[in-house]
Amino acid sequence: MISHHGIQVQKRRTKYLFFIVVFASICMVLRLFQLQVLENKTYADAAKKQHWSENEIQPKRGNIYVKDIGGSLYPLATNIKLYKVYVDLVNSKNQDKTADDLSRVLSVNKNEILEKFKNSKTKRYIPIKRKITEEESEKIKILEDKAIGLEPEHWRVYPEKELASQVLGYVDGDSNGAGGIEQYFNEELKGTPGLYKAESDSLGKKILTGRDISVDAKDGEDVVLTINRDIQAQAEMALKKAVETHHAKKGTVIVVDSKTGAILAMANSPTYDPNNYNDIKDYSLFKNSAISDVYEPGSIFKVLTMAAGLDAKKIEPDTKYEDTGSVTLGGFTIRNSDLKAHGLVTITQVLEQSLNTGTTHVQRLLGKDLFYDYLVKFGLGIVTGIEAPDGTEGAGKVYKPSEVNEHTYATMSFGQSISTTPLQMITVFQAVANGGKLVKPHLVETRMKDGQQTETYGQTEGSQVISPEAATKLTGMMVSVVQKGHGQQAGVRGYKVAGKTGTAQVPKEGGGGYDPNKNIGSFIGFAPADNPRFVVLVKIDEPKGVNWAESTAAPVVGEILQNLLNYYQIPPTEKQ
Repeated sequence: MISHHGIQVQKRRTKYLFFIVVFASICMVLRLFQLQVLENKTYADAAKKQHWSENEIQPKRGNIYVKDIGGSLYPLATNIKLYKVYVDLVNSKNQDKTADDLSRVLSVNKNEILEKFKNSKTKRYIPIKRKITEEESEKIKILEDKAIGLEPEHWRVYPEKELASQVLGYVDGDSNGAGGIEQYFNEELKGTPGLYKAESDSLGKKILTGRDISVDAKDGEDVVLTINRDIQAQAEMALKKAVETHHAKKGTVIVVDSKTGAILAMANSPTYDPNNYNDIKDYSLFKNSAISDVYEPGSIFKVLTMAAGLDAKKIEPDTKYEDTGSVTLGGFTIRNSDLKAHGLVTITQVLEQSLNTGTTHVQRLLGKDLFYDYLVKFGLGIVTGIEAPDGTEGAGKVYKPSEVNEHTYATMSFGQSISTTPLQMITVFQAVANGGKLVKPHLVETRMKDGQQTETYGQTEGSQVISPEAATKLTGMMVSVVQKGHGQQAGVRGYKVAGKTGTAQVPKEGGGGYDPNKNIGSFIGFAPADNPRFVVLVKIDEPKGVNWAESTAAPVVGEILQNLLNYYQIPPTEKQ
């Protein structure tokens, strides 16, 4: 018989047990609420991942091509198929052996591989090495280790190495274009990634009878440049030789089709190999100086001043001018570069002998406002809009009439107190060669997808900046510069060449006038002068021991024009 005390103890135990059961039930309900309501999405996603395998599929980046005279395409930027090696430790029977095998085949330290195994946050996908060749991948397959996987990757390569590299740019480690065409057309070139997504088992392997909702990657478009492979190569060689011969800081060449504005060659020296962009320490080598460098162009600018004067009918080629050797405006004196007075000369002789006082005279006949209008017509002070990444093309500086005095505007007439880019200056000469029509320069001919054109570039119609009559008269004056003046070393036997030299002063660093020991020599010419096909610019920065562009830039223009006329088999226009 249970005593009264025993009954009381049993009742207390039952009561305690009841409260424990109730408390445990409440805790269980709260936990279920947390799992099923508050954390439902987290666990649902985790469950999905247990039943689905997914991975992004990288598209193949589009190629960048140039052509030769026959229209054959040559890739300047393309892709090579390499592999990434990874390890899935879930499938590894012997991690030490897996590391040993990989070390032997890939020439990677075994301990480094084991450290990756140890430190990895996941066992499913541990990357070991990238850029594995086809030959190395075959050796890995022979190992027959189920833990070792190979994933194909497309890597950017530049078969022609330095050729047109500053026009092209390169592709960085994140597979994005950096600089040049690679950056400008990055979205079109890179394509659209795909997605591999399929039902999988607990080991992550695809179930053959399961659902597969993968989406294919869309490869990028190809880009065809206007650049001619052979002309580009010859221009680069000629420029490099000139820069080295004169121990110059750098140089630039541009070759443009006078009718269409298509860039046939665009080169800078020194340059770089985009295959090894990571090795470059001097980042200025990535810059395309042909479109980005802003400088005072010097006497090549006199062509624009003469164009304005002829078009406005303020002068004729045979208009007489009395050169006293100097002009004083606003307390400042302008002198000829040879410091001489040449007496009574024609406007053609002003251009032949590159007389600063003569172009000052033409500018004063025009007046500040009309002269400024012509500067705007020729597109100075704004970017051309050529295919280049935002912020990389220079605009130059053109002062409005209200901003500066008469003396400054006079110096602008011969290429001082005004800044331009090499590309802007060659477009001025292109307009003269094209009967007064200024055509927008362009580097891209077309974009293609699967061999079919998706978009074409360039234009044949331009703005009439000066009359055809003015352009014809100015061309004759420029022919005289090459035949009788400072441009004789740009001449090509059997052809009329029109052109103009320019030896520009270089401002001192920090301001305060010009550096007497530095200059920039330029020459721009076109041929055949009677029916121009090509316009060529050569710019040599800070040559050593040479003071005039007629000795640095002009001979290179002559060499390139000779090559162009031979390459396109253009018959001679003059008796030899």
